Amino acid sequence: MKIPNNIKIGWRDYTVEFIEERIDEDEELLDGEIDFSNHIIYINNDLLNEDEKIVTFLHKMIHGIFYSQSHLEWGDNEELVGAVSEGLFQIIKDNPGLFR
Repeated sequence: MKIPNNIKIGWRDYTVEFIEERIDEDEELLDGEIDFSNHIIYINNDLLNEDEKIVTFLHKMIHGIFYSQSHLEWGDNEELVGAVSEGLFQIIKDNPGLFR
């Protein structure tokens, strides 16, 4: 799976940017971040392997889906977002011809 440079989530067009470092308000290094105001998904380019980048991208997309559907409480639930993104990644990886 290749991470695109742009993705449409709902009516919003997001740009995907690979960055070297992104820190949250608690000074924690982030694997990724979605900026709803500027429509940017940031992915940490220093992640160890491509699978980690893809899971992070899917994770941020799930946040974007919940945001676009006005389910902000779901988007704030990191366990839910993590479970959906990890599960979706595994289905895609285990079924490579699924979207061809």
